[in-house]
Amino acid sequence: MASAAISWAAVTPEPQYRPALASGFRRVRRPEILHVGAACRDIAPDDLRGWRLGGGVTYAALTTARLGLRTAAVVGVDEAARTASELDLLRDAGVDLMLIHLDAGPIFHNVEQPTGRVQTCVQASQPLPIPALPESWEAATAWSIAPVAGEVHDDWVRVIPDPAFVGLAWQGFLRTLRSGERVTRRAPSASPLLRRADLVGGSHHDIDPVTPLADLYPLLRPSGLFLVTQGHEGGLLRAPLQ
Repeated sequence: MASAAISWAAVTPEPQYRPALASGFRRVRRPEILHVGAACRDIAPDDLRGWRLGGGVTYAALTTARLGLRTAAVVGVDEAARTASELDLLRDAGVDLMLIHLDAGPIFHNVEQPTGRVQTCVQASQPLPIPALPESWEAATAWSIAPVAGEVHDDWVRVIPDPAFVGLAWQGFLRTLRSGERVTRRAPSASPLLRRADLVGGSHHDIDPVTPLADLYPLLRPSGLFLVTQGHEGGLLRAPLQ
């Protein structure tokens, strides 16, 4: 999922419910899906703040909540992002949020060009700490691992219950990020989180086009699904061993 900010102003859903606790999340019924990742700040000169909130975890949580699923999200935020107005849109849509402070959160500068987006890493992210989760959240039916800057580390695999269906957005693990430099591809590699995922999704932009998809299958869960999107052309969904 791209890190460019949502056109937040274009969406004003009726709130399904609102958080009731000052801590920022409520002890709700078991979520149908729990999203994990850091929110990023994308440089935006036309915004008075100079940035807009983005990141796969925010897009994903907003989407599933609007589809009517009971949605919770663990979201890493730096000090500036913690009070972002965009987070209120997630709450209004029905997302139960747990905000985790990051001393350094991801910041990107995106420039759209005829040949595609040029993305510069203004600031990389520190790893997302694992908080104490409400029991109802730990029992979520599905988990969505949606890093934007490789911040969801492999220790997270130990808190995901065995029965949960796990989706993973691969893009956030396939970036080389150095502050002040252009973002470049990182070669896919094996990891416990990747191996745990029941569904792995990525864009054809994230992987070197000379890499055969068959070379990626051994990195994935044998029974898992692999989705490669190709913009307006749709995508390819494949189970590695089928």
